[in-house]
Amino acid sequence: MWDPQQYSRFADERSRPFWDLLARVRPAEPPRLVVDLGCGDGPLTLALARRWPQARVVGLDPSPQMLARARELDPDGLVEWVDGRAEDWDPATLGAPVDVLVTNAALQWVPTHRDLIPRWLEHLSATGWFAMQVPANLDAPSHVVMREVAAEHPRATELRPLLDRSRATATAGEYAALLAAAGLEPDVWETAYLHILDPAGAQQDPVLDWVRGTGLRPVLEALGEDAESFLAPYRERLRQAYPREPYGVPFSFRRIFAVGHRRAAAMGGSVGAEPLVTGLDHVQVSCAAGDEGRARAFYGEVLGMEEVPKPERLAARGGCWFRSGSAQVHVGVEPGFAPARKAHPCLVVTDLDRAADRLLAAGHEVVRDDAIPGVRRLHTHDGSGNRVELQQAP
Repeated sequence: MWDPQQYSRFADERSRPFWDLLARVRPAEPPRLVVDLGCGDGPLTLALARRWPQARVVGLDPSPQMLARARELDPDGLVEWVDGRAEDWDPATLGAPVDVLVTNAALQWVPTHRDLIPRWLEHLSATGWFAMQVPANLDAPSHVVMREVAAEHPRATELRPLLDRSRATATAGEYAALLAAAGLEPDVWETAYLHILDPAGAQQDPVLDWVRGTGLRPVLEALGEDAESFLAPYRERLRQAYPREPYGVPFSFRRIFAVGHRRAAAMGGSVGAEPLVTGLDHVQVSCAAGDEGRARAFYGEVLGMEEVPKPERLAARGGCWFRSGSAQVHVGVEPGFAPARKAHPCLVVTDLDRAADRLLAAGHEVVRDDAIPGVRRLHTHDGSGNRVELQQAP
């Protein structure tokens, strides 16, 4: 029995590892099938659906309570919510290879997951990604004390196997070897987060509240009305192990991350070869001779991009280049120029509304576009009439 409300009390802290994990998943093309194994109460799975709105997204979890909450958060049906255990999941039932398989803070509850992962990886697409994150905190005071109190409890024989279940986590090296053996390129690391719990002082026992939603859950469920016989000594020892500081309660939590990427065969090469295309250097738009001033007004003044000097051998051709972050726009002079109406660059901006205000103030048309679910964007035209798209950064 999972309690979505209890679990979500530390939603910000629990979601941070998910975003750190997802930052290392960078498919070259938009994925068609994304699976979240152990999706829980749904917010992070919905984030996957919004990041890749063109994809079919499936979230699987064994808890009816968690799935009920997930479906409440998804009135538009962006995700296929499936009731099931990871141990029983068969990727073949999806009817298509998986492009991105994510499992976040779930496999520590699946003792056999090291045997299951290779089977799952067989169903990845030719360029598929696998990304997992599991707690590695069993040696922290929160869990050491939990086991000590359980060993001293009158029902110790019953409680011990419940706590042993969460000891299935392997080492970082073992996960790296497992992914490499399956033909994936492994990217594995460990991180210890120092969470500052309850800085406002509103909770009496924030560490206890944290473990209530996860590691302590099987013990409380087994003891039922007798739970206080465990909680009383455990609460007291947690207060000693995690003393409150003026700024809150420091709570260190270590996690293991493992990301694997299957590289498709390059042209004339084999699986594992370097891809032919690795990124986008710049986009080019055109302008009429003498229109460089309009380009500088639009890209430089309105959008705030830095003008980059053209190489000496190219400067004589006219035009101008601009850069901001990793985005580069080259404006070149084209004889018989006609503005591009369909083809266009799409620039990512930190504040779409502020960009819209600046465009309107400079006399440029702004057309909002919500055709892609979960993506905020607008269309405008530069000083030469070329179509330009601006998109809000995620």
